[in-house]
Amino acid sequence: VILLRATYNKANAFLEQLRQLDVPAYAELGTGYFQATEVQTMLSLLQIIDNPRQDIPLAAVLRSPLVGLSGAELAEIRLAAPGQSFYAALLVASEQVNTLGVKMRRFLTDLDRWREQARRNNLSDLVWQIYRDTGYYTTVGAMPGGAQRQANLRALHDRARQYEQTSFRGLFRFLRFIERLQAEQSD
Repeated sequence: VILLRATYNKANAFLEQLRQLDVPAYAELGTGYFQATEVQTMLSLLQIIDNPRQDIPLAAVLRSPLVGLSGAELAEIRLAAPGQSFYAALLVASEQVNTLGVKMRRFLTDLDRWREQARRNNLSDLVWQIYRDTGYYTTVGAMPGGAQRQANLRALHDRARQYEQTSFRGLFRFLRFIERLQAEQSD
């Protein structure tokens, strides 16, 4: 048992570490699935599909299992174009003839395809296509607490499907909707 005076903003870190050690863990979080690491990663990816010139979500996606870059590789990207946005540095790094350049070209190709799909198709199809393209749904299933992680990703997909059944459409509006839900803590 780990006793905390308050679990808000603390319990997730404990849960994540315990799961990495294969220790079954449960906590009354007071937060919903939006705070789960795998959902935050997917929301970051959706944010850069909407607008790739967002440095923090872009770095989060590149470091996540979706792309799997190391800290050294992120630093190499940053050094490719000092003083410019991280996205501009990523574009420069993708032109390099090395392993990192190949990884970044592959990622940028996927990103362009997802951005096109976001403009043409519905959001829930985009979310599930990302799960298939990246293998992320399977990857989180293999992590400690995998069944719950997959349930969180399914819940995000269901939320996107429910959103599209309203009169609202589009990735930008969906992301604003999610931000409002998070601000109201009603996830």
